[in-house]
Amino acid sequence: MKLIVNIVLAVLLLASVIGCGKKDDTPAPPPAKAAETGVFKEQMEALDQAKQVGQILQDGADQQRQKIEEQSQ
Repeated sequence: MKLIVNIVLAVLLLASVIGCGKKDDTPAPPPAKAAETGVFKEQMEALDQAKQVGQILQDGADQQRQKIEEQSQ
């Protein structure tokens, strides 16, 4: 039993020493934006269109609210 514990501890010690080894100094390339890669191009276009529609609806609601306020005065 003592032998198994010693082996497990030795393996853990070895793994921790290997894990703290030399760092790779080469910088990683910057991540590309999803819109630039074209992976989600259609989804991004749909999202932009939805935002535009939402803005149009908000503008219409603001105009309606303004007319109601003018009429109630």
